[in-house]
Amino acid sequence: MVAIIYSILWILVAVKLADRKWQRYYPTMLFAAIGNLLYELICYEYQLWQMEPNGLPLALIPMLLLIMIGMPILTWVYLSWYPTGRGLLARAGYILLFTAIFVLLEYISVKCGSITYHNGWNLLWSLFFDIVMFIILRIHYRKPLIALILSLFYIGFLIIWFDVPFEKMK
Repeated sequence: MVAIIYSILWILVAVKLADRKWQRYYPTMLFAAIGNLLYELICYEYQLWQMEPNGLPLALIPMLLLIMIGMPILTWVYLSWYPTGRGLLARAGYILLFTAIFVLLEYISVKCGSITYHNGWNLLWSLFFDIVMFIILRIHYRKPLIALILSLFYIGFLIIWFDVPFEKMK
């Protein structure tokens, strides 16, 4: 149920705050959705974190809402207000603001039973992941190829660090 509430909230935030010229962000919105889908494929049988149905009829619904609504809309809102032309401190603060929002929503989701952690993952890892994710999303918006290369290295690091077995990947 939390996934539905978050999806509605993200849509409302986008209607109110996001740049109406969403097409310019579309490639990065797809990149974010595909990144989440890739996690679901790689960690299909070896979850690090998992969205739970939490009252919904199918376990697939929360994951699909995140992939198809949450990540693209989050990316659209995030890039719409990114502080270009300002100093490094303003950009770092902006990334930390979105990271804090994301970590808070995840914390609430964990407390509500909508997200569970597995195989060594925890909220601290999510914090670290979110910081990197927001940096890479911005890089993708400006330089997609560089973001793809950085993402491959980051995915490789996480697979090695969390010892994700190849036979568990889909």
